[in-house]
Amino acid sequence: MATKEAAKIRFTKREATGKGTCRKLRSAGVIPAVFYGPEYKDSVVGTVEARDISSVADSPNWETSMIDLEMPDGRVEMALLRSVQRHVVSQRILHVDLYQLVKGHKVKVAVPLRVINKDICAGVKMGGVLEQPFREVEIMVLPREMPSDIILDAAKMAMGSEILMKDLDLPESAELLSAADSTVLLVTRPKSLAEAPAEDSMEESAEVEVVGKGKRKEEEQA
Repeated sequence: MATKEAAKIRFTKREATGKGTCRKLRSAGVIPAVFYGPEYKDSVVGTVEARDISSVADSPNWETSMIDLEMPDGRVEMALLRSVQRHVVSQRILHVDLYQLVKGHKVKVAVPLRVINKDICAGVKMGGVLEQPFREVEIMVLPREMPSDIILDAAKMAMGSEILMKDLDLPESAELLSAADSTVLLVTRPKSLAEAPAEDSMEESAEVEVVGKGKRKEEEQA
């Protein structure tokens, strides 16, 4: 389980709206943004610096990356990126939605699951296949305890072993929302191995078949 220091980003209010205005803002190096949350029932329209917001939005764990948002009145609000709109071709950021986090109030987040030590997994070395059915886990957690990701160590997993949602190392304040008995990581036996009959069984089947045929032949001659 890993946490990161909150990114510091300044939020500036804006009055003008519309596509033309937004294009001009982006050309000037700022990104149109909306800030909303429990204490901001009426969302606030503004902008953030493109360079600053890109450092968060371009990270693999942007949905769980804490932001200290400096408001125009000097207050600093805890926030998360809830939506990032990008250009379909260039992937340039066009607009972002920022959600207020309130101290002492849990927030629902989907935390990425990151697997380590795949290359030294005991079960894989025995010919098994490492499978990850889920890429994230949903939890309710206090803002300052929110992990950027949760690590799954595959090193000691043997053939047939698994890790369930309820086995995850979650923060103390976290409440698991995903199904507790869902498997998040397992080592399975390849179908080629699982379906291949043992040599002894094949020989035994062959002997039975030969004996059976001989018996039927004798019965026909009787």
